[in-house]
Amino acid sequence: MPISEKTLEFLWENRIKNSREWYIEHKGDFQNFVLAPMMELVEKLEKPLHEIDPQLIVVPKVGKSISRVHRDIRFSKDKTLYRDVMWCVFGRDKKKFHSPVFFMEYSPRGFQYGCGYYHAPAQQMQALRKMILNQDKRFLEAKKAFEKQNIFQLQGEEYKRNRFEDQPEDLQQWLNKKNISFIKQSNDFQQLYDEKLFQRLIEGFDILAPLYHMLIACGE
Repeated sequence: MPISEKTLEFLWENRIKNSREWYIEHKGDFQNFVLAPMMELVEKLEKPLHEIDPQLIVVPKVGKSISRVHRDIRFSKDKTLYRDVMWCVFGRDKKKFHSPVFFMEYSPRGFQYGCGYYHAPAQQMQALRKMILNQDKRFLEAKKAFEKQNIFQLQGEEYKRNRFEDQPEDLQQWLNKKNISFIKQSNDFQQLYDEKLFQRLIEGFDILAPLYHMLIACGE
């Protein structure tokens, strides 16, 4: 069962209602239209993702590879009970390695997927800069793979001041990043609803594999 208009309708209404009673009353809709498609998607991605990295955690369960729809409001001023965004994320064991992740996220505003860090450790970004400045083979291969495609954009917070003015412009966009990700964003919901969405994700993740392995090397 693919993600559908009913998926986004549930997320939107659940967020607007902001009611435990309403959620419990419509929990069957959540399980059928939100959770079931996410579980199916993760199951289809397990084998191809493990071909990229056998250490990736790919588990079709909420709290594992699938996000929760409930918000943790214990320490937040925003007391909204539910979010209208869902995602699946695939990284290595956080207890052993602060790794980059592959991910897919969607909401009534659009969807995105890609690879990178949510919050990159400073030491790993420093290792990446060292790799770039040394023209390490792993960076050159990753950069070549990135420049061959036109799907994903290089994203991430940058330093306010250019710290690498002496470097070529094509390297500065990498070197000045405080955080780094490679992301495809879209509001073409027909692509999200397509039953072949998993194939689109697999093809995209394969393109990003050299970039993922470059980032993994920065943390080893």
